[in-house]
Amino acid sequence: HLTTSTAAFTQGAHDQHTSPLPWFWTTDIPRDISSKSWLTEFYRIHWLCAKAGKDHWQEEEELLTLEFQWVINYFRHHSKCWHKKYSDHATANTHGAACYAARQWAVYDQLAKQGELKWQQINM
Repeated sequence: HLTTSTAAFTQGAHDQHTSPLPWFWTTDIPRDISSKSWLTEFYRIHWLCAKAGKDHWQEEEELLTLEFQWVINYFRHHSKCWHKKYSDHATANTHGAACYAARQWAVYDQLAKQGELKWQQINM
């Protein structure tokens, strides 16, 4: 029983790793049994392309994880900086600057807390 597939393989397509090879790549022609090196090479290339795609997405996941942590660290750092500015201005009796610094401190502190909460939800 022979089934055919009209699927075309496009270089760079995202869903090819799960699609079956076209029938003509797996046909066993009696004269071709002795020289299967081309088919072996084709399978190796197909496997290497699939492995490259898998490695790419693993690297992408690692980078996104690190970037998420960098953003949280950025918010924490700015929260600490604005807290120090607030303390400096509050002791110097510059109320306008102290109010602004307090607001910025609250904004960055809230952003850091929200980021940490989302991070905990993702990693559960």
